[in-house]
Amino acid sequence: MSRLYSEIGTHIRNGKILMLKAITFDYWQTLYADSDSNWQKRQAIRIQLCHTYLDSRDYACTLDDVRFGLEEAYNLVSSLWHQHQGISVKRCMQRFAEVLHLGLIEEDLDQLIECLGAAFLEAPPIMMPYVKPVISRLSESYPLGIISDSALTPGSFARKLMARDGILQYFTAFTFSDETDHTKPQVVQFHSTLAQLNAEPAEAVHVGDIFRTDIVGAKNAGMKAIRFAGFNKGEGDDTLSDAVVDDYQKLETVITELSK
Repeated sequence: MSRLYSEIGTHIRNGKILMLKAITFDYWQTLYADSDSNWQKRQAIRIQLCHTYLDSRDYACTLDDVRFGLEEAYNLVSSLWHQHQGISVKRCMQRFAEVLHLGLIEEDLDQLIECLGAAFLEAPPIMMPYVKPVISRLSESYPLGIISDSALTPGSFARKLMARDGILQYFTAFTFSDETDHTKPQVVQFHSTLAQLNAEPAEAVHVGDIFRTDIVGAKNAGMKAIRFAGFNKGEGDDTLSDAVVDDYQKLETVITELSK
């Protein structure tokens, strides 16, 4: 029955017709929480794994060299992020090679990306409380998507963590900035995701933690926007948000209200 009603722009839930057709989520600090200390731990693992690989290939570089190269790779993606441009992790690692004057071949770049992914899975962000049961229930009524900006963690490994945590199957669309030429708040990130979900912007809501990317981007795209304040509490400006939620246990009620 819900499939039939989705074709005419509505959903039925508990006998009520809902006007929303899709929900999209940010990844970092919305579905998953990542602390500075955990990021530092991950970075140390990245440095060690990348150095071990380069040493095995007889590239002359120290741990400090690798640390510097990864910092420069991160600075590149961070600079482009502030310009709303996406960049692949491979291009970041090409920057790594350039600043260290390493003649890395394609295989080396691919293996270093595997090192970054392995470090992510060894020191992963932690899924927010109550995400799994809430996402599971929401997926019964709405197609769900991810719209996420990436740094040195490939979207492919973000998916692997979701699979390991048992939530990947609830999502049908994935838009990671390392796989596109754009980042939030560019509306193409939102519109391309909604196209995969067969929903128009006015029929969708985005949940994310950052005002300038998640909220501004979703509203400019014509969507409703919920700011998730369960981890990132310091945004302050919620004038554009349709709602603010700090606990996933409250999310379903808010979405139901926005669906009316």
